[in-house]
Amino acid sequence: MIHPIVIHFPNTVDVKNHLKDLELEYNLIDNELDVVVEDVEYTHSDGIYQDPDEQFCEHYGIDYDLVNCIEVA
Repeated sequence: MIHPIVIHFPNTVDVKNHLKDLELEYNLIDNELDVVVEDVEYTHSDGIYQDPDEQFCEHYGIDYDLVNCIEVA
């Protein structure tokens, strides 16, 4: 089952510009920028491990270094 996921970002101009470039809508909640997207299935290659959160951000083109945390909505 695919769940909505909330990605929390710091409230900075750089993050706002990044999200605008990706055409992702955000809400300002408790001085964080929150983006809600659909979950994606984690995939891995034999012998190669990638952090699931990093892979998730990569799927959406999000710079993982800008993320505060990721959680199920």
